[in-house]
Amino acid sequence: MRLVAGLALAGAVLGTLLDAVHVTTATTRYAHPVVFGLAWWVPLLFAAAALAIGLPHAGLAARGGAVVPPSGGRVAAGLALLLALWATSGCVKPAWAALAILAPASLAMWWVFDATALGLGLALVTAACGVAVETTLARAGVFAYVAPDAGRVASWLPWLYVAASVAVGNLARWLTRAPSSGSPAVH
Repeated sequence: MRLVAGLALAGAVLGTLLDAVHVTTATTRYAHPVVFGLAWWVPLLFAAAALAIGLPHAGLAARGGAVVPPSGGRVAAGLALLLALWATSGCVKPAWAALAILAPASLAMWWVFDATALGLGLALVTAACGVAVETTLARAGVFAYVAPDAGRVASWLPWLYVAASVAVGNLARWLTRAPSSGSPAVH
């Protein structure tokens, strides 16, 4: 229960705030914005995305038994790096310049915060699925990139999903740790 609630809440709150960065930097726009340029369904979408990203990380890690849940500090550092990369994707223009930063930074993030074949595989699946969802939303006309350079999306988008997979995957594994009377154990 803690895993599902934690991921959904993190996605709804943090994901929505990060999406507001893209709206504020004129990277994306919604056809029918309600608050701060965002559609009413954005928190629900990001809650679902956090669940879709995090649950496989937690489930497959538990099945394999080899992955130790990361410390709260590592989770916070990964989320902070995701925030920095998200801001970079909105602030650095044109898209190829953001791509030149996000691709190596996202791979480095995987290497530092995960470095497992399973984590890389999940990051690649997350990137493919995330781009497919955003392309579908753009095709439906409810959402758009202001200056897409890779079909209906930005060329750096898959790399942002790689970073999100690492950060949300670590959050999911951290949420699965055994509750303790004090602070979570540092690993």
